[in-house]
Amino acid sequence: MNLFCKKVNIKMKNFIRLLTGSGENCADIRYATAISTPDDFIYFEFNDRKCAILSALEIDRAKQNARPGVEVCQDTSFGGHGRMDIISAISGECRCKKFIVPAAFPLALADKMRAAGMEVVTEEKSFFPEREFKSQEEAAAVTASQRAAEAGFARAVEVLKNSDICNGIIFWQNKELTSEILRAEIDCEILHCGMLPTGTICAGGIQGSQPHNAGSGVLKADSPIVMDIFPRSPATGYWGDLTRTVVKGKASDIVKRAYNAVLEAREYAKNLVKTGAYGASIHCAAEAILEKHHFFTGQNDKGQFGFFHGLGHGVGLEIHEAPRLSPKAKTALKGGEIVTVEPGLYYPEWGGIRLEDIMYLTPSGESICLTKAPDFLEID
Repeated sequence: MNLFCKKVNIKMKNFIRLLTGSGENCADIRYATAISTPDDFIYFEFNDRKCAILSALEIDRAKQNARPGVEVCQDTSFGGHGRMDIISAISGECRCKKFIVPAAFPLALADKMRAAGMEVVTEEKSFFPEREFKSQEEAAAVTASQRAAEAGFARAVEVLKNSDICNGIIFWQNKELTSEILRAEIDCEILHCGMLPTGTICAGGIQGSQPHNAGSGVLKADSPIVMDIFPRSPATGYWGDLTRTVVKGKASDIVKRAYNAVLEAREYAKNLVKTGAYGASIHCAAEAILEKHHFFTGQNDKGQFGFFHGLGHGVGLEIHEAPRLSPKAKTALKGGEIVTVEPGLYYPEWGGIRLEDIMYLTPSGESICLTKAPDFLEID
C-alpha cells in the first residue's frame, strides 16, 4: 500500500538526510519509502532527491512497491561493498559531507563517517514529525489491524464460553486452560486474518496487576483476565491495539467497581479527544473519574497500585509513537492523530482492569472510534 506522505519543511539546507534500517524494523524508513525488507538498506534525501539503495536481492520488488517519487537504486551503483562505501559514494555524488541522522542511527557507523571527514548531526526530534498525523488511508490501515485484534478477542471469548469451571480452575477441552493456551488461540486467529500477532498479553489474577505481564500458567475462575492484543499488518506495517478484561464466572464486588470506573473513565476521555485538547488534560480527566470512585494511585510494600501509567499513545507504524496522552503531554491535538485511550487500575491483592479503544481525530477535526469490540466483564 502506498500511503500519502505529507510535506513538512524540516530539512536543513546543504545537509544529506540519511537513514539505514530494514523496512520491517525501522518505521521511519518504511514511512519514507513504503518498502518492507528483512535486511537493512540505505535511504537518503538531498534537495529534492529521494533515493533508496538496496541489494540485488530486493531491487525488483522494491521498484514495484516504492512510494512515488522515491528513486530505487541497486547498491552496485554506489560502490556496493558495504554501508560506508555506499555513504561515501552518496557524499561524492551529492558533493556534500554533511549528514543529518536519527537518534537511533548506529554509533559505530557514525564514528566511521566522522573519521572519514564527514559531519554527522543527530536530529533531536522525530525524523519525520509528520508521521504523527495520519491520512484516511493510514487510518484504514490501522483499522484493518484493529479488526484482527478484535477477531482475536472474539476467539478468546469463544474459548472461555466453551470452558468449564472445576474447583476454581478453568478447563477447556478437558484440560486446564492456561494463559499460554488462550494466547495461542488468539494469535492463531490473528494469523488467519493475515496479520502478525506480537506479544499478546493474557494475564490472569494478580499477574494482571503488572500492565505488561504477558501471563503464564493456569487461569482461575472468578478472577480478571487482562487481554492486550496488538497485531501488525505485514502488508502495510501499521498496528492495531485492543485491551479488554473479562472474568470467567462471577466477579467480586471490588472487581466490578473497578471495571465500571475504568469503563466510565475511558468513555469520558474518548469524548475529550478533540482538536485543541491537551494530552495532559485528557489524562487528568480520566484519573479524576477513577478517584471519584475512590480508586487512588500509590505504592505499598507489594508494589504500585491504582492508575500509574499514561492514558494513551499514538499508533501507526510503531505500536507506541507520538502523540501521548499523559501528564507530560503539553502539546495540543491538531487533527490527524490516532491515539489509544486505555485507563487501567492495578492492585497486587487481586489483579488489574484495563479497557482500551483507539480514536482517530481526522484532519478535519472529527473524532472517530476505530474500535468495535464489545465491552462486558463476566462470561458464564
